[in-house]
Amino acid sequence: MRRRAALSFTVACVLSACAHQQTPSALPGMAWSLHSVEGEGAKLAFGQPYSDNVVLMLSCQPGSGTVLVSANAPADARPELTLASGTRSARYRADVAPGLGEGALVEASAAAADPVLKRFADSGELSVAVNGRSTAMPGDRAKARQFVASCAG
Repeated sequence: MRRRAALSFTVACVLSACAHQQTPSALPGMAWSLHSVEGEGAKLAFGQPYSDNVVLMLSCQPGSGTVLVSANAPADARPELTLASGTRSARYRADVAPGLGEGALVEASAAAADPVLKRFADSGELSVAVNGRSTAMPGDRAKARQFVASCAG
């Protein structure tokens, strides 16, 4: 009986962990990387270094005042995404395009002066949600601040 209770508890914990948002510990080997290439603009990506395995990409032309937000999503993704940082969050209308493999790419535009991006620049904390599934990324204030400042118009 005790063994059955322990097994039930373990299964319940595993299932509840799967139902909650992904956290940085669920994203091993991933980190923020910041690149600025003339002609291509500034890019801040969260993913596996030196690979195409990217959870979120923020890009802009320096001084444009606009940030393009791109996130990987399931093939049935709805045309919206939500960004959150601290107590700030915003939902954006998005375009959905076929991604690599069986997934999709969800892309939306945000103003560099958007309160969520300002909070991201201050804290380095950011999460993205697509189809109700949220992924929280670890903070990197220096890279966040540098990226948002370069995009500001």
